[in-house]
Order: sequence, then C-alpha cells, then structure tokens
Amino acid sequence: MAYKIIVADKSHSVQKAIRMAFPESEVTLYPFSDGEEALKALQRINPDAVLCNVSLPNKDGYELAFHIKNLGLSQKIGIVLLKGAFMPLDREKAASLDCDAIIQEPFDSEELLLAVRKIIEAKKIPQTLPEEPVLEEEETPVVEVQLDEKINQRIKSEILEMERELEKRVKRQVLAELKDWVREEWIKKEKENSK
Repeated sequence: MAYKIIVADKSHSVQKAIRMAFPESEVTLYPFSDGEEALKALQRINPDAVLCNVSLPNKDGYELAFHIKNLGLSQKIGIVLLKGAFMPLDREKAASLDCDAIIQEPFDSEELLLAVRKIIEAKKIPQTLPEEPVLEEEETPVVEVQLDEKINQRIKSEILEMERELEKRVKRQVLAELKDWVREEWIKKEKENSK
C-alpha cells in the first residue's frame, strides 16, 4: 500500500523535486501551495506524513504542525519542516512542535526519501503489543522433549531480539511523553513570566 504524503510548499520546483524523489509505486503525493488548504485536506487525506515549508501563505509550516499536534495526530503522522537556505528558522517555535525533522532546501533527494521513509515506518510501530491468545485447557498428555543446543540458542536469540524491540518501543514512548511534559512545563513558565 502506498504511503500518503501531503507536500505544502509554495515553490512548484520544490514540489516537483519531491515528486521526483519518491517512487510513485511507494508514495501518493498531495501537493498544496497554501497552508490553509493543506490543513483543510488533512482529515480527508489522512496522510502518513506532512512535508511543509515554514513559510507558507495563510498558515505557515509552524501553524500547520501545531494543528496536527493539537488534533492529537502527531503520534501517527510524520511532520517534516522544510526551510529555504536563506530562510531563518524560528527555533523556539520548532522546539515546541512534535516535528520529526527539519530539512533545508535544496535537499538531497535520496536523503529526503530515506528520512521520510524512516519517520513513517517509526510511526507505524504499534503502540501496544497484541495480547497472547487464550487457549482452552484440554487434558493432554505431557510429552517431554529434549531440544538440541542449536534450537536452544535460536530460542534465546529470538527472546533477546524481542526484548530489544520492546525496550526500543518503551524508550520511544517514554521519550515522547518526557518531551511533551518538558514542552508543557516550558509553556507554563513562559505564560507565568509574561504576566
């Protein structure tokens, strides 16, 4: 199934470069040159990622990313901010958003493709593990099986791999929650300081 990506950039040459970077068989692109239009299409398209320029008419990339976060969609939609080479980046705004990457134009097509693919795949990891199936208990005879050393090593290796994957998921979740908490504390302090 092809990934769906919203590309919000007022430059048609940037949109064309992004279209050339992504294989059509892998990605369906939805180009917009206006931030408001991209925001309106967000729920209709239900994208896997949004690539938005920080400088857009009506709603800029920061506002678009902010709305994605406020709608609670940043856990499942990858957000990539694009900025021109001579365009200043508002680091304060960017830090307060759940954006996954900031990429400067002109960009390397292969690097952009790999970065976006990695972001989308990370968002597709299930937040919870499936529950173990409940088997009905039957009276079955107990059979003792002696496993050879190769099978034992294979089982240990699989268990270790599952533990590593679980650890990665837990770390990712904890870091996301910590990031949100730090951001909320920072916003509270900013509000208190502005009073």
